[in-house]
Amino acid sequence: LPMPHTISSGALATEAVMIIREHNLKMLPVVDEGRLRGVVHRRDLSEAAQCVSGSGDVCEMNYFCNKLKVKDVMVRMPLVISLNDSVEETLIKGRDNMMSTFPVMDGEQVVGVVSDREIFVTLFKLLEAGQQRTRITLSEVTLGPGTLSGILRIVDDNGGVARAIFTVPEAVNGRVRVVLRADCPNPEKLKTMLEEKGYNILEYVT
Repeated sequence: LPMPHTISSGALATEAVMIIREHNLKMLPVVDEGRLRGVVHRRDLSEAAQCVSGSGDVCEMNYFCNKLKVKDVMVRMPLVISLNDSVEETLIKGRDNMMSTFPVMDGEQVVGVVSDREIFVTLFKLLEAGQQRTRITLSEVTLGPGTLSGILRIVDDNGGVARAIFTVPEAVNGRVRVVLRADCPNPEKLKTMLEEKGYNILEYVT
């Protein structure tokens, strides 16, 4: 949750453009006297700049550069998330509103900005992507009491250490894929043990 760059509503739109470009932002919170007044989006500023430059009108260009204020292009009363909201709640709100970036609030104060970029990094860590792990994905698994603990027990019996396990729904009779990441001294033996238990191996990478 990076501390946000902010701008006042009375600042020039060109100042917002510079901040957004310098820090590669999608959205910039607009804050006056410590309170969130709105947000300004990179795409809105880009579209305005392209429109003005494309028209070739000197007066329009002068207005954009020297007179257009952030308050003239900002989105007022933006959707926000709370500091205490979960990643899942943020994803659902983003899906329902077709948004990928939110200001993060602690009461009335803006304390950060979260976007699909930060969520991607979080998922990258959860998956331990890039780590030297045994990666096994089981397909068409029917979940029931003890299903996942049984898979983990097989890892234990093989002398391995499970690092991550999660399920992904499949469009087949309510079944799921089980994605497993493990430190494993004998990956081939683990693969064989899973197959002997009747599991279909969709992915196997060591």
